[in-house]
Amino acid sequence: MSPGKSASGSGAEPPPRRHLFWMGAGVVAALLGLQGLAASAPIRSDVLMLLTPEGLLAGVGDGLRRGYALAMEEARVCGVKPPTLQLGWLPPEQDPRAALMVRPLPGLLIAPPAVSLVSYGLLAQELGLTVLLPLQRGSSLNGLPSLAGADRLWPVLPARSLEADRLAKGLIEEKRSRVMVIHDGSSEQIALANRFVASLSGDGGRVVGYQEGSQEIADPDARTITRLMDDVDYYRPEALVVMTAPTSPLAKAVREARWPADLTLVWPFPATEPLANAQLGVDPLSRGPGWNRFAANFQRRYNYVPSLVEATGYDTGQVAAVTARRPGDTAPWDMAWLDPKALPRTLCAAIESRRQGGRTALKGAASQLDLGAGSAPSAELRLTPLPAAGNAPPS
Repeated sequence: MSPGKSASGSGAEPPPRRHLFWMGAGVVAALLGLQGLAASAPIRSDVLMLLTPEGLLAGVGDGLRRGYALAMEEARVCGVKPPTLQLGWLPPEQDPRAALMVRPLPGLLIAPPAVSLVSYGLLAQELGLTVLLPLQRGSSLNGLPSLAGADRLWPVLPARSLEADRLAKGLIEEKRSRVMVIHDGSSEQIALANRFVASLSGDGGRVVGYQEGSQEIADPDARTITRLMDDVDYYRPEALVVMTAPTSPLAKAVREARWPADLTLVWPFPATEPLANAQLGVDPLSRGPGWNRFAANFQRRYNYVPSLVEATGYDTGQVAAVTARRPGDTAPWDMAWLDPKALPRTLCAAIESRRQGGRTALKGAASQLDLGAGSAPSAELRLTPLPAAGNAPPS
């Protein structure tokens, strides 16, 4: 991902957190990576993309907009005028209702990352809005189907629970189905651990340990890790699944401990550091059938390798281009054109199908784009097996 930039691209301070700033003039320039956006009075646009000040500084906003812009460039090649766009900045914890109620409503709202799905569901239901959730993939998606307005909320990225499913399937495929599962106590890792246990058990695997399901190790001191080593010696799992972040104290403690030679260490991130034990990780960069074409076009256009953020921006742009109403059509924007079971098509083919009144599906870059109201899409996730140090094949 490219280095983060300020809102103006010139080192200026980001907009204040308490207010929503609309950026009208110069939006096309911003999407193409240029400078000079100027604030304008709220006017109606087809699409409103909300970003967060924090995401802007981290480069997330840049990546998302560049991916979106690439999709708009392709839409022009397809012979259609892209939907008009405005950008806004809004802290994710702030309810967008007050800001949206004082401006002309867009046809399509693109929500910032890590928002309250309850707030956005109620907003979508009350205002009749279609809302895309390009960077929402945490445990909040688990309860999405039961929320008010869920039929108007559309996640663009696969949920992180897909990583747990892929790890469970990988262990079953390797015939290492007797496992012990630990986590660091954070809500996200608890959710991943629970999903992994359910997925492994559903495929015929078995979770072992002194308690049912996963075990919490929030403070991995020497005494706790010694006890864990004793448990591994006693229960003899074939794999130890460690749900935590790559740089966490728990990950560090597990890497430094001595384990039985036949134990596989399993991580919810790519395994890259050789250890005395074999390892299995998963690459969080999810892919869809359109990834290769997107990645080549993006690198040619912006001169760097895209990440998941850029791919998600591209997929969000594809959806916006197909969802957009044509001139003279006054019906509300919706996703009735989408058939998640149809053969995925390129953007131009999907636009043509929509023009003729048919239902279609898109070739996603970051996911399969088999979207459903209130449910996340699926995607291909790659496992990252790493043999034990000293057992790796010669290069």
